[in-house]
Amino acid sequence: MRLLKYITIVVLVALGFSCETPMLINPDDVDRGIFVTFEPGNMNMNSEDISGTPVTGTFDVRIDNVTSHEIYVKRIYDQGDSESDFILVETITTFPYEFSIDGNELAALFGVPVEETFSNFYEFNCEATGTNGEIATVDNLHPDFLGAPEQLQGFQFQAAVICPSDPDVIVGTYSTVADGTSPDFGHEMLGEVHTITIVATEEEGFYTISDFSFGDYNFFYGNAGWIPPGDWPGTIQDVCGTFFITNTLDFWAASVYGDFTFNSDGTITVVGGTSYGDAWTAVLTKQ
Repeated sequence: MRLLKYITIVVLVALGFSCETPMLINPDDVDRGIFVTFEPGNMNMNSEDISGTPVTGTFDVRIDNVTSHEIYVKRIYDQGDSESDFILVETITTFPYEFSIDGNELAALFGVPVEETFSNFYEFNCEATGTNGEIATVDNLHPDFLGAPEQLQGFQFQAAVICPSDPDVIVGTYSTVADGTSPDFGHEMLGEVHTITIVATEEEGFYTISDFSFGDYNFFYGNAGWIPPGDWPGTIQDVCGTFFITNTLDFWAASVYGDFTFNSDGTITVVGGTSYGDAWTAVLTKQ
């Protein structure tokens, strides 16, 4: 239950810890101390400069106990309805390692013309083998490694082939009406009226939304005193006209999702929620 997590956080704050600087666990302190980090560089390949905007990043280890790190990738296409099997990209045996692969190389790996990969996603999964023979994957990592972005876990990450984004499509101030539910409360949120803003960031295709929950979090958790009242900002990405919430965590580090549908009457419908089980549907009308 989230109330217990909230109490824990309050206790930590009282002890002098800041929520802005979460405590990172040491890989040596968990059952599987085989840990590879990944410092991402570029995760978005531009369709107009496919060879000049490769996926890049640095793999490294915190202690010298990893003999190899295998990188696999699968292609996600048809607006997420279809996906390939995972294919081995390469095996790393020295660290730190500068990783780079461009859109032409990825298209060739899957045997398709590069033009067919525009708006596609690539999910990278990795497998590390330790000097003790044990294997670490995203499936057996300690959950704190996945929940805290500061851990820079090098076992799963995603890239995309993006197109130039038109801010006029999404930027603005919106009146929203939302319905929602929370796993921790027996009642629903119905017809919650809210106002949100969406602004462009300096990074192509990325936007900031002032409240990813469209009032849902304030309605449930803010009114209950579990979190500070107010809005909870998030990040929107545009991949060749497909808009969705990405790279966003809630107060308890649950991942947030949201898919945007542009309606014929000019409104936008967002169906979203969290990995914890929160769910909401909001209709946005530009002011």
